[in-house]
This record gives sequence, C-alpha cells and structure tokens, in this order.
Amino acid sequence: MAAATFAALGRMWFSILVLGSATFVSITFLSFAVDGGRLSTLLFWLGLAGENNVGAWWSGMLLLLAAVFALDGYAVPNAGPGERRAWLSLSAVLLILSFDEIGSLHEYLANIGIGYLAFLAIPLFVLTCYSLLQLARAGKGLRRPALVLVAFALLGTVPLLEYIQHSREWPNPVIYGARAALEEGVELAGILLLVAVASGNSRALLQANGVGVFEFARHRTLVLAAAASLAPVLVAATFVLLYPGGPADWLAAACYFGCALLVVKRVLESRDAATLPVVVLIAWYLTASVGSNAMKLVWDPVVLGTPISLRGLFVALLLASAAPILHRAGRRVHPLPYAAGALVALVGARWPAAQLLWCSLPVLAALHFYAVESRLAADVRVAGGTPGGWAVAGPV
Repeated sequence: MAAATFAALGRMWFSILVLGSATFVSITFLSFAVDGGRLSTLLFWLGLAGENNVGAWWSGMLLLLAAVFALDGYAVPNAGPGERRAWLSLSAVLLILSFDEIGSLHEYLANIGIGYLAFLAIPLFVLTCYSLLQLARAGKGLRRPALVLVAFALLGTVPLLEYIQHSREWPNPVIYGARAALEEGVELAGILLLVAVASGNSRALLQANGVGVFEFARHRTLVLAAAASLAPVLVAATFVLLYPGGPADWLAAACYFGCALLVVKRVLESRDAATLPVVVLIAWYLTASVGSNAMKLVWDPVVLGTPISLRGLFVALLLASAAPILHRAGRRVHPLPYAAGALVALVGARWPAAQLLWCSLPVLAALHFYAVESRLAADVRVAGGTPGGWAVAGPV
C-alpha cells in the first residue's frame, strides 16, 4: 500500500507543488482579509507574507528544490561543458535566492541603504545572464532558456509590487489581501516554472543507466564541510539581520530537506522499498525542516511561572523521536545520544532568551542527521531503469 501510494504521489509531484502553492496564496489572502484575532495570527504564520513561518519555508525550499534539479544538469551524461556550467551557475543563483528567502538578506541590505542591494543583485544578475547565454548556445533549442527567462521576469516583478505596496495606504483589508496574494502568487509562479524546467535534468539522470539522481549526494564531504563552515557564520548573523534565527534556520531547514531528498533518492534507485517506515521518515525530515524555520525564537509562553522556549520543546521532541523512526526505516543508530540531546534541549527550554543556543542547536542536530543520511546515499549507482516510473513524467 505504501509503495503504491508513494509511486502515485511521485507521478503527480508537480501537481502537488502547484496545489500546495495555490493553498499558500489563498491563506496569504485570508490572513489579511479576515478580522484580527487568533485566526488571523494563525493564518499569517502559515501564509507567505511573513518571515520565519511556514510560508517562508515553502518558498525557500521550492527554490532549494529547483537548485537541486539545476545541479543535476551538471551531471547529465550528454551535456556539453557550456551547458554543464550553465546549470551549475543557475543552481548557485537558486541556492542564494533560497537563503535570501528565509535569511532575509535583501531586507537587511535595503535597511542599511538601498545601494547595498547591488552587492546581492549584481552577482545574481551576472550568473543568471551567463547561465541563459550558455543554455542558448548549447544547441538544444531556445525553449529552456526562454522559460528560465520568463521565470526570472516573473520574479523581477516582485520589487515593483513591493514598491506599490509601500507607496500608498491600503485601508481595505480585502484589497490589501488581494495585493499580497498577487505578489506572492506571481513569485511562486516564477519559482514553480524554474522547478519545472530544471526537473528535466533529474529525469534525464533517472533514465541514464549507472548515473544516480541528485548530484549533490555524490559530494557528501564537500557539502558537509561547506555546511559546517557556514554554521558559525550564519549563527553569528542571526544577531545582526532583521529577523533573528533566519540565516541559521535556513541551514537547518536545508539540511533536513536534503535528508528527505536523499531518502527519496534511495527509493528511486531501488535501494530502499517504499515501505510505511520509509515514508514516515521522509515526513519526519520534512516536519523537522518546517519546524526549524517556523518555530520562532520569540515564542516563549509562561508555564507555571517560567517562560518556556517552544523551539526548545520542538528540538527535544525531534531528538526523542529520532531513534525509533530512524531504526524502523533501516538506519543503524544508538538511542542514547538522541535521548541525551533531547534532555539537553528540554532543560535548556527554560532559558528561551539564549539565542546562541536556540540558533546553533537545531543546526548541529540537522548536520548530524544529514551526515547519517548522506552516508547511506553516497556513491549510489542505478542498476538501470526507474522504479515505478517515479518522476519520469514531468511538467516541462
């Protein structure tokens, strides 16, 4: 049953992303259109207009997924050198945009001076133009570069829509909600188009005998070294940027999201069966990814006269549930370190203002789980074919 469900979900994966995006756009509209109160607060936490929430995670991880698909273009067997460099450049652009979506980098630069945006915009513009030029010169038609250009044109309308937002008053909450939904909807349309175009690379790898999907899995040491090197920098940045936690939260969320993709990779390559424990593991990694970004540092309700960090409770629950979930999915783990980590998080939850602790502990946990999952996925080669036809059919 689990395998059949997994295969069915795989065949309509892009439709699921489109439906999810439409749902988030609708939630964004309602978060402004409904009257204030707890419902509005909940909707705003789920919607796309805020920071460090579920909606920001959705946009950021869609960009990261597009970056993963683009990186696969670097490994496609019949790709020429220029085309490979084009996809590598595009992957770098999408990775930076993913970080910016959650880390709020461009908001910080704009806050200290509009001219400082050039430090972000110029490198992204150069890399994007280089990628488009190389894709156009690859001799495989203009369809893909044209679609990528359209996608970035849609993303380019977002600053204009934000200018309209700040240039006038919006007394009617319904009209303002429609404006917010339009802005976020256009942005998601551009991101989804990038996902659709870049996913062709991963389908090509799935159909190529002896080549594994998700190229980043083949560079385990490089990814782990880069993530470990970035961790202290991003944790330190949480004390500087506008929204505390954002930079480090992106790294934790990205590591957990990468873990989920690595589990999918093993299923696609018939290394794991799509059993219920494996599906639960994927869901667990995705939940960890969402929570790493959406559990705000400032959430510290008073329990029995003591402020308690909800982020700390989330990390404690995550670590306490890790060993049984990983073990049932076939991962060899020892429960004692996870129990000890859960205890540390539980005790530390009594100090919710310890920003250094609550920005670094989720990252350290995520890096550990990525090390565990990437070790299993490293150096995987496909014997041939694609299990269950998963993801062979694609949107573009």
